[in-house]
Amino acid sequence: MKILVNAIPMTGVLTGVARYLRNLYRAMCLMDKADIYYFNGRIQTVSMPLPANSTRRQQTTCSVRYLPDPIVFGLRAACWLKYEYYLNRICKSEEPFFDVYHETAFTPAKLTHVPTVYSIYDLSLRRYRETHPKDRVWLFEYFIKTRLRYASHILTISEFIRQEIIDEFNLPPSMVTAVPLAPDPLFVPCSDDIVSMVRHKYNLPKSYLLFVSSLEPRKNIDLLIKALMIARTDIPLVLVGWQGWGEKRWLEKIEGQSLANKIYITGHIPDYDLRAVYSGAQALVYPSLYEGFGLPIVEAMACHCPVICSDTASMPEVAGEAAILIDPARSDELAHAIETIVHDSEIRYKLVKKGGDQAARFTWNDTAIQTFEVFNTVLK
Repeated sequence: MKILVNAIPMTGVLTGVARYLRNLYRAMCLMDKADIYYFNGRIQTVSMPLPANSTRRQQTTCSVRYLPDPIVFGLRAACWLKYEYYLNRICKSEEPFFDVYHETAFTPAKLTHVPTVYSIYDLSLRRYRETHPKDRVWLFEYFIKTRLRYASHILTISEFIRQEIIDEFNLPPSMVTAVPLAPDPLFVPCSDDIVSMVRHKYNLPKSYLLFVSSLEPRKNIDLLIKALMIARTDIPLVLVGWQGWGEKRWLEKIEGQSLANKIYITGHIPDYDLRAVYSGAQALVYPSLYEGFGLPIVEAMACHCPVICSDTASMPEVAGEAAILIDPARSDELAHAIETIVHDSEIRYKLVKKGGDQAARFTWNDTAIQTFEVFNTVLK
């Protein structure tokens, strides 16, 4: 089987989507059942593209955000139409002739010559559109209405999102398949020496709570800061992740409540360091409003870090019984969970044990096998 992949999302900052695609295709290559080709919008290659430099990508993103939304939308729409042009040209006229095209961007492409498997990671662009840049929402709405019919099959990452997609677009259940993600094999518990070394590298405190994700509105950092203010503990919080988008009113709360010495912001950090930061944390606190999967949950569990997360969307499905689940609208619930995880070592020990077992249920080998089965079904 010859598979052509939209590789542009792989070149982003190594967060959710890029991390998923890179791990998926590494595992699929090891299966040795398909020839994988990566399409960058102009040419195909057999080599996976390199991820973006997080600092440069953040600077570029910030520069674009200063432009008016209609201009950004126009530029992105023009880029997508150009992408479609080159995609059709390469699928029609050049060898090798592809069996399946995997669309990994926000919308399926207008492509008729090759069956398309379209990945939808979540429906936040509809469910939580106010948390996204307007140009991104407009782009999704404009193209999904005219492009969804070109998808032969839809692939998603949790049963929760699968059902949302079926309901939202009135699709037959047989057209949508959920294949879960997994923690990168790199995420394993680190020794105390490595934890100490990485902690000093980023000037982090000895004991801390951890949040890992893009610092954008849907992640509910406002509620996390409020919970930290009312929790009966002085433990500091470490925020790991690239700047993202949207207003960050929680920064004003930090300054206004004299929390500056209790909040550490590292920015995006490499996985080799991130696994040590997970390993050294008292807990991962993940009060997101909505997730398609929630990779930090299983990454933390794989590193023997206890987890507090929201009881909404896909997160209960991913966390199972191995996390403390909280209502992401109630800061008092989160504050109580923080107090419990900090002061009760027995509960923390039980969560570490359950979390390790839960994380082990998800592997990239299984994800690759199930994804290949989807491609094979579409091809048949």
